[in-house]
Amino acid sequence: MRRPTQAHLVGTAALFLLAAAISAATVAAVTSEADALLAWKTSLVNATALSNWTRGTPVCDWTGVFCNINGGIRGLNLPGLGLSGELDTLDTAALPELASLNLQRNNLGGPIPASISRLRSLKVVDLSGNGFNGSIPPQLGDMPSLAALYLYENNLSGEIPRQLCNLLSVQSLDMFNNRLTGELPNCWCNLQSLRYMRLSNNRLTGELPECWWNLQALESMFLSNNSFSGEIPAVKPSHNCSLTSLSLAGNAFFGALPLLEGCNSLAILDLSSNMFNNTIPPQLSSMRSLTDLRLYNNNLVGNIPHQLCSHLSIQTLDLSNNRLTGDLPDCWCKFQALMFMDLSNNHLTGKLPDCWWSLEALIFMDLSNNSFSSKIPAAMASHSCSLRSLYLAGNGFIGAFPPVLEGCNSLSSLDMGNNKFFGVIPPWIGSQIPLLRILSLKSNNFTGEIPLELSRLSQLQLLDMANNSLTGSIPVAFGSLTSMMHPKNLSTTKPSDKFNYYDRIDIIWKGQYTIFRKDIHLLAGVDLSGNLLSRCIPEELTNLQGLQFLNLSRNNLSCSIPKNIGSLTFLESIDLSSNGLTGAIPWSISSLPWLASLNVSNNLLSGKIPTGNQLQTLTDPSIYFNNSGLCGFPLNISCANTSLASDERNGEEEDHWMYYCVIAGIVSGLWLWFGTLFTVKSWRCCFLSFVDGMQCKIMKN
Repeated sequence: MRRPTQAHLVGTAALFLLAAAISAATVAAVTSEADALLAWKTSLVNATALSNWTRGTPVCDWTGVFCNINGGIRGLNLPGLGLSGELDTLDTAALPELASLNLQRNNLGGPIPASISRLRSLKVVDLSGNGFNGSIPPQLGDMPSLAALYLYENNLSGEIPRQLCNLLSVQSLDMFNNRLTGELPNCWCNLQSLRYMRLSNNRLTGELPECWWNLQALESMFLSNNSFSGEIPAVKPSHNCSLTSLSLAGNAFFGALPLLEGCNSLAILDLSSNMFNNTIPPQLSSMRSLTDLRLYNNNLVGNIPHQLCSHLSIQTLDLSNNRLTGDLPDCWCKFQALMFMDLSNNHLTGKLPDCWWSLEALIFMDLSNNSFSSKIPAAMASHSCSLRSLYLAGNGFIGAFPPVLEGCNSLSSLDMGNNKFFGVIPPWIGSQIPLLRILSLKSNNFTGEIPLELSRLSQLQLLDMANNSLTGSIPVAFGSLTSMMHPKNLSTTKPSDKFNYYDRIDIIWKGQYTIFRKDIHLLAGVDLSGNLLSRCIPEELTNLQGLQFLNLSRNNLSCSIPKNIGSLTFLESIDLSSNGLTGAIPWSISSLPWLASLNVSNNLLSGKIPTGNQLQTLTDPSIYFNNSGLCGFPLNISCANTSLASDERNGEEEDHWMYYCVIAGIVSGLWLWFGTLFTVKSWRCCFLSFVDGMQCKIMKN
């Protein structure tokens, strides 16, 4: 066998030395990376989740650490671990291969260190959901490989640095929910790779750059809840629109609605809460992919264009709070996929189309505060009702209670107030709409008695039948309304995340007109005011210990106020005024800890006004006005010169009779004893002998 030459041996040795050097360098690099991470861990206030970051554990096995095939650290993925501290103590120079840094949803704070820009291999930076403050470092624009930058939900302030325009590779940019100010840099249109941008919930101002539509790769743009103004730049004819989601809501944009021609893939369009005027452009019909259209809270005028009916896939349509006029288009019933519809607070007129109830996917419908008229259309026998919330208030609807609702057994909110409905309230509400939480029939022309079957509505928490012509008595069975009996029974139903809407109700709360929205599920109350109800207030109503308001004013109620009214411990507002109530105000009312509004004026009450606790804060004498027998604070009438209320007099008379009976019993007992003593001779001799003996003993002493 041929022996190796000297040159061959030298080459082999050189290769061996090179491999050893590479190995040593790799070990040194890993050691350096480990040292940097351990030093950062030491600086953290809370690093419990990093307990296996020790020298005894290989760095690539550490929690949240990802390495490449050579053992170098490529990623730090540490979301939601409760880490507290700052980031400036991390030696970024020791992590040259780091491509992904994910620290979202921790408790990190302080400024974002400019040293992050040394990580030239970084593609993803996610610092969202922390407490970082200060301004965005301009040096972040010096990261040529960066594809995603997430800084949302921090406390960042100041302007967006124009250096970020150098991030030509960035595809996702999210700075939502900070305190950023100023205008967008004019160079923003350089971000030609940008596909997702969210700058919502900041304090950004100014107009959108004219070159805005050059961002042709942009698919999702969210600029809502800032202070942008001006008109939306027009789309150029050659523009290639990739948008699928666009939200400019909650700004101060004005002028006509943008036509957005060419944006045929747009699925979500939210231009709400601005100052757009003019009409709804028929060109919106070209967006055949549209599923969510929100134009509410603007100054839009004119009719709703019939071209909107071409949006057969639309699920959410909100045109509320504008100045729209005219009838609904006849083609409206084509919206077979429609689930959420809000047309409230406009000037719409006419009647609902006869095909209305073919919208069987509809879950939420609000037509309130328009000028609709006529009867509610009847439904086909095969009608399937998916409604959960129906608002018809503030129109001119007529007729009896709509029979079509008998099939809506998923309905939880029903507001038909301020219309011209008439007739009796159907008893089947209690059985056919069992999930009702909110029922408002106020300010109509309903007559007859309140059906006791309503007491079967176990989830009912708001009942408003004020200002009708209801007669008879308040049903005793109302004392068993389950959801009103205790606060823990109140509904915890949350609004649908899909539509982000809230049920609402407007009521007279503490004497003032109030609209409840987000916190409506925590509210419980009954308003039967302004009717012709008579007889006594049922004592059973005091079982409803979750009630926060009770309004029975302006009826013909008689008898006394229930003695146990003090058991309604969550009651904040009570109005019993303008009835024929008699007797004293129960002293238990002074134990209501949250009572802020009380009105018992215009009754026949008498006696001393209860005092103490929360009642001491109710110093307006008008709340007791026109009760000739009342006295005491806050009235300027002394109780010394006022006859007591009948129940107070009865109480004293009962006490006097008790005293008379006790005295009479004692006298009768004594007469019985002494009468027997002097009638029976043997008893009389014994008693007299006992007296003589006692007398002798006393004399001897």
